[in-house]
Amino acid sequence: MAEFSLGPGFEAFQRDMERQMGDFSQMQDAINAAVGRGEAADGRIVAEYRTEGGLTKLDLDPRAMRLPAAELSDAVRTAVNAAAQDLQKKVQEASASMFKMSDDPAKGMDPAGALASLDKIANGFAGQMRDLARELGVQQQRAKEAMDNYNGPNRPGPR
Repeated sequence: MAEFSLGPGFEAFQRDMERQMGDFSQMQDAINAAVGRGEAADGRIVAEYRTEGGLTKLDLDPRAMRLPAAELSDAVRTAVNAAAQDLQKKVQEASASMFKMSDDPAKGMDPAGALASLDKIANGFAGQMRDLARELGVQQQRAKEAMDNYNGPNRPGPR
């Protein structure tokens, strides 16, 4: 029995999609593992921030508890904000491999670069789908010819 194949175009498309899905999976794992860390009050207040769960840790050294309430509140807010900013930086670094990021961290993602990346992916996908449709047409024609040869030109059968 002959081996069925959708052709080299589809196989290349499939390999590219598997690679891209692996890249997305690695990026997602890196983002989920990222922990932002922030400190305040000379390291007496430490906060950790994650993508899942938000603020996941807030350690207050007993000496920090001696601060006046307003100073303690400001220090806690400073540590938490620093942890959130640190997490944002780590997420941007993890996603920079998939999406073009600006060289200036304050600008974040470069919209033109991200759009170019998405256009490249979309155009590649569209081209692969055209190749797939063409190959499916070829395979359909081969199947029809095989059925004609099997049934014979004058034999009854599905057409």
